[in-house]
Amino acid sequence: MDPTADPRKDFTRYAAGRWLDVATIPGDGLQISGFIVMVKAVEAQLQAILKDAAGSSAGAPKGSPRQQVGDFFASGMDEKRLADLGVGPLKAELDRIAAIDNSQALAQALARFQLMTMEAALVGLEVGTDPEDRSRYTIYAGDGDLHMGRDNYLGPESQRIRDGYVTLVTDSLVLAGRTPEDARAAAAKILAFDTRIARKKLTAVERSDPHTRFVRTSYADFKRLLSNLDVDALFRALGLPVGHEVIVVEGAALGERNAMLAEHPWRDTHTYLQWELLRRTSAHLTPALLGPSLAFARVLYGNVDMPPRTLIVGGEVPKVLGHPLAQLYVAKHFPAETRRAVEDLVGRVRAEFRRRIETNAWLSPATRDEALRKLDKVAITVGHPSAWIDYSPVDIRRDDYFGNVARLHEHRVRRSLAKLGRPVTEDQFAIPGATLPIDVNAAYSPGTNGIEIPAAFLQPPFYDAKADPAVNYCSIGAVIGHELTHGFDSSGRMYDASGNVRDWWTSDDAKRFVGEAGKLVAQANGFEALPGLRLNGELEVGENLADAGGVALGYAALQTYLRDHPSANRPVDGFTPAQRCFLAWGQLWADKTKEGALRQTLPVDGHPPGIYRAFAPSQHERGFYEAFGIRAGDRMWLDEAKRVVIW
Repeated sequence: MDPTADPRKDFTRYAAGRWLDVATIPGDGLQISGFIVMVKAVEAQLQAILKDAAGSSAGAPKGSPRQQVGDFFASGMDEKRLADLGVGPLKAELDRIAAIDNSQALAQALARFQLMTMEAALVGLEVGTDPEDRSRYTIYAGDGDLHMGRDNYLGPESQRIRDGYVTLVTDSLVLAGRTPEDARAAAAKILAFDTRIARKKLTAVERSDPHTRFVRTSYADFKRLLSNLDVDALFRALGLPVGHEVIVVEGAALGERNAMLAEHPWRDTHTYLQWELLRRTSAHLTPALLGPSLAFARVLYGNVDMPPRTLIVGGEVPKVLGHPLAQLYVAKHFPAETRRAVEDLVGRVRAEFRRRIETNAWLSPATRDEALRKLDKVAITVGHPSAWIDYSPVDIRRDDYFGNVARLHEHRVRRSLAKLGRPVTEDQFAIPGATLPIDVNAAYSPGTNGIEIPAAFLQPPFYDAKADPAVNYCSIGAVIGHELTHGFDSSGRMYDASGNVRDWWTSDDAKRFVGEAGKLVAQANGFEALPGLRLNGELEVGENLADAGGVALGYAALQTYLRDHPSANRPVDGFTPAQRCFLAWGQLWADKTKEGALRQTLPVDGHPPGIYRAFAPSQHERGFYEAFGIRAGDRMWLDEAKRVVIW
């Protein structure tokens, strides 16, 4: 804290000013925050597990988590062997792409690409639950992600970044064996292709609307959309039934890719697909390919350092062996008593949310009943799944890094595709970088109406079993409230209790909701994160609504807890429980971010920066003003007419 600051004028400074003064962004990082400190702590825990597994895998049963994790990590750490191999592991695939001369061969190459990388090149097919009927699986089709997202291809202010991208492609292709002249020409063509597709991509705001994002399409219409590809061959190559309807994502981009297939000779398609394959597999080939990627990262974000090899490879393990690694982690670092304590806290926050819906003055009875039904059906799972995904059939070798990744990818893709036509069974804690038990995160899924709180997340500063209840309720408690509110935010409210895309709101209730949410849009639009860089309130409204709901629910649940435990209702270090609550939230989100990173992420990330989250959500809670004596005219005062009252 900076006790010399006035919480009525600058609450973030008051809550975390001294930390902000001394915190330093690591050389290989883009940001420092309590969140990042926690990520680093978990990273150290995982590094110890990985090194131990690599040293003991020889004595572990074949296919066991220890054998697979240990040998995979060891294969990635063998830099000399990887350098000697160069891009050799890709040669057969690059040659196969170069031989494409008809739409059937293209379809087969795209299927193989997806099996090897788990991603789409031009078009990919996946199996998931139907957005309007979560009791059955269906097929999704999308065109894959662009290397630079969308906006960097289009804005005149991003020319420097596009120039850096051309250099990245050129240098990578040279390392893959092309001449510098050929590589430069290929890079220019690849940028032109990507730019054309970027113009057809949905914006970040458009993607948040499921009605815009998911378009149910007949098989005949899907074939017409991709008339220059042998769609039947693509389905057969992936083991999917020809003739099945498709949920199309990014249909305009798919249509544009189809048009480009007709307009360009096969050699252009070869070049594009070879680059797409190289960029998605470069992390598992010669370490030399990391050089161009680092140079491009410096164009995007400013000066960053190359992380140690142990961290680079350690970061790849969760992407392909998330559950085996998590099994080792949970056994070592997640005590059962933590799970029980957090589940009790979850129950208190949920009960507070239910009370608020029941007593909500503006919801009609019909909408209120649907909201209660949805809240009661939210499945909240703490720590880890009840059943682990089995990777034991996959052959993990200590001397085959690229092959290990390719085999693991194919295993996951085929396992997912095989679900079509079967009863729906959802994998728990299965999204790398989001909800694996080793992720520092918590997440709500609108399609399952469920919340997962990973084991690794339940550590300081988000949760501390020894901490004051006021701190826990306004850190992990507020985060739980945040995730619950996501089920009822601007996007989440479009899904019903079963996760189906369905409008369950009366028109008057929906109008009132949109009006209240609009206050958050206006509040965010008025905040300048950097000179000339304002928040995008429309893009961030879901997160800002969830933050406001999380703070409100965490604070209210704390009041209930204090009534049940009067002995906890006492000052600590001179601060009341209410003050400690809001200070905990403010400290949770204090951060420092490199300007380049902030300018890259802010226009496309639905999460506002920590410098905003540390104080803005609390401005909608009356207890915040009472706790610190904030009055009209103070800088931290938000006029009551501008405060959000939804849940």
